[in-house]
Amino acid sequence: MDIALPTRADVIRLNPASCSWDELKAQVDSGDLGVLGRHPDFQKLYDVWCQDVKAKHGSIVNYIVNVRLGWGPITLPVPSSETKLNLLSLGLPTPPPTRPLTPLPYFTASADPSLVKILPNDWPYSVPHNITHYVVWSRLPLIHPGLVPEFLWPRLAQDGLWGFTGSDYVRRQLEGLSKDEMETIVKAGSDIALFVSREWNEAEYETAWFANPPRLQSVPGLAHFHVFVRCKAEED
Repeated sequence: MDIALPTRADVIRLNPASCSWDELKAQVDSGDLGVLGRHPDFQKLYDVWCQDVKAKHGSIVNYIVNVRLGWGPITLPVPSSETKLNLLSLGLPTPPPTRPLTPLPYFTASADPSLVKILPNDWPYSVPHNITHYVVWSRLPLIHPGLVPEFLWPRLAQDGLWGFTGSDYVRRQLEGLSKDEMETIVKAGSDIALFVSREWNEAEYETAWFANPPRLQSVPGLAHFHVFVRCKAEED
């Protein structure tokens, strides 16, 4: 028997909010992204659904690529030996499978729309129910050595990228980085931030977004980032 995707009523009933909007932003900014997740009851349902999908499609990646995104099969890129060395030295996997033969080495806000797709998260995290949880899928890598100087790559690969739009939220200063290094890390996520602000007008929406580092990716093998969206016209 197929396990159906949850309805809005299911999400409200089984996945109550574990934090406020301000607390959610603080969690995203803390870098401790592993604390973001689903209510245990909702997670159990998700785990059962995953097993059902794997039995029918071979893997979650196959299901998302072929059914949800309609992008077809993916292939493994050939990472440089330098990239492999940097990742392996951190105890991280080498870059996961991504769509091949695209004209850009990594995601930019000007990437062709055919390379990017926005979907609501079918299994959202336990955030306030007036917050919509989206996932932006990309055929181009998001975490890439070309985004930062070589000496900052291990930090980027360890922490990932995150940011905020539509608010005056001030990001914390990352421990162990100078002001200039912090600005470089922020700049590495500037294309994602620009993409988000274009999709969700800052006059109407406030967002918190993050791209997990490889060690925390919920769907290894597919480049994606999460966006939490709050309509400013709604009460918290």
